[in-house]
Amino acid sequence: MNENDIANAGETLYPATKPVCQLDANGYYAGRAEADLSPMEADAGVYLLPAMCIDTTPPEERPGKLAFWDVGTETWQYLPDHRGETVYSTAGGESLLIEQPGNYPEGYTTEPRPSHYHTFADGRWQISTGNANIKREAEQAAVWEAIKNKRHANLRGGVYLDSVSKWFQTDDATRQQYTFMRTLPELPPGMQWKTMDNSFIEMTKTLLDELSIKLLTDEQADFTNAERHRAAMLAAAEPLDYDYSSGWTATYEAAA
Repeated sequence: MNENDIANAGETLYPATKPVCQLDANGYYAGRAEADLSPMEADAGVYLLPAMCIDTTPPEERPGKLAFWDVGTETWQYLPDHRGETVYSTAGGESLLIEQPGNYPEGYTTEPRPSHYHTFADGRWQISTGNANIKREAEQAAVWEAIKNKRHANLRGGVYLDSVSKWFQTDDATRQQYTFMRTLPELPPGMQWKTMDNSFIEMTKTLLDELSIKLLTDEQADFTNAERHRAAMLAAAEPLDYDYSSGWTATYEAAA
């Protein structure tokens, strides 16, 4: 006789353990567990059920459903199970993480609110013509600010002079230095200027003039490019999706 089996009436064998159904504190099906054969009632095939376990067949697997044991009918019943899903208030669009089984809560939808200009009606988010125009204008203004910021940052990313094959700083403080130096009748002889690759070059009036012209040329080019992007963005169906990354003058970082 196998030591894991116990004979019943000398003929029928009862396994040492048997699978049972484990419930959680709320009575929801939590999986399978093992019940041990009772040493005192082994011949009768009595098993010791672990806490919160029932001796019955497992519930059916139903997608999106949670099985629970109905004590009154002694049958498996099923609840919708949306735990882990996020729903959104139809009043203000606030999100809510579902943590309990059951139907979706009243006043919530599974679709996120597209914008604060939308309202929920007839089972979906909608936007009025007036709000759509306000939304579009706000988005256009936001993208135009982003384009201007791009232009400003780009013009402070350095300027390259072909004559010396060097990149020169163009941040606000350095620009002020260039302006001041242009007011001087002469630059100090042998004046050494640190370039963006940390090497030094002699700054002369001729080089300063070339640098100033290049700064002005780049500013005009980026101004024109910004206006081009602005016109295209205003004509775009979705202003926030408009790509304004092209056409800008070169910067040290991009060239490195």
